[in-house]
Amino acid sequence: MVALYMEKYLLTPPARWAKKVTTVDIGDEEIERVVKETEGFSGRAISKLAIAWQAAAYGTDGAILDKETFFSTVQNHKKSMSQKDGWMQHAIERADMLTTDR
Repeated sequence: MVALYMEKYLLTPPARWAKKVTTVDIGDEEIERVVKETEGFSGRAISKLAIAWQAAAYGTDGAILDKETFFSTVQNHKKSMSQKDGWMQHAIERADMLTTDR
């Protein structure tokens, strides 16, 4: 699924105005590593990751995504998802506390 979204958002972007992203030093080995690191992600989460790669590349001259940015974006995305999960857990606990009779 990682390769599918890379193709969709980076290599052949869907919109007329979207630029093709050039990947540097990212091959099958790097993609396989990301597949393992994102195991358990939903398709939507992987899609958002690919869009984050696209945004990172668009922030460079020439829309280039290198290996370092590729992996750091994955780490940032995982951190963001973990933080969101923590917020959700806290919200559930707080709602339970507020609605449970004592």
